[in-house]
Amino acid sequence: MRRKEREVTNQKEIMALLQSAHVIHIGIQATDYPYVVPTNYGFEFVAGQLIIYVHGAPIGRKRDLIAKQPKVGFEIDDGNHLMASDNGDPGRNSFAYHSIIGTGNAELVADFVTKKHALQTILVHETGHTWANIKDHDVDYVGIIKIIVNQYSVKAHHDPK
Repeated sequence: MRRKEREVTNQKEIMALLQSAHVIHIGIQATDYPYVVPTNYGFEFVAGQLIIYVHGAPIGRKRDLIAKQPKVGFEIDDGNHLMASDNGDPGRNSFAYHSIIGTGNAELVADFVTKKHALQTILVHETGHTWANIKDHDVDYVGIIKIIVNQYSVKAHHDPK
């Protein structure tokens, strides 16, 4: 990381970013160019290992590409905002942000119990509460991708205001 002073290693701040953001951008290897897709996600730490779950259709380009090459990159950020210069000097403008960038191995989840757990994890992240009434049909239909993160770094530029 070039700007070491912006590196975030505090676990509470990392968790806050993962909780507050709602879209992950996944970079998947395709034939000629990377394929990047945004989607909602859920996450958990299992024995210190970050695991990210995403959902989508049970068929499609994302799943086809992952089946061929499961190594993925990802980015999550908190939306960011411009920190405009007070003195009118455009060279003094900057951007406030929190972001996490990493890599991992993606798995197409077929196991019903794992799919239901992943779907519940995503729903809790997106809505803030568990759902007791997830129907088996919904679990059967949804496509779940599990990303076992092997490396990530977190960076922040805080707005002093």
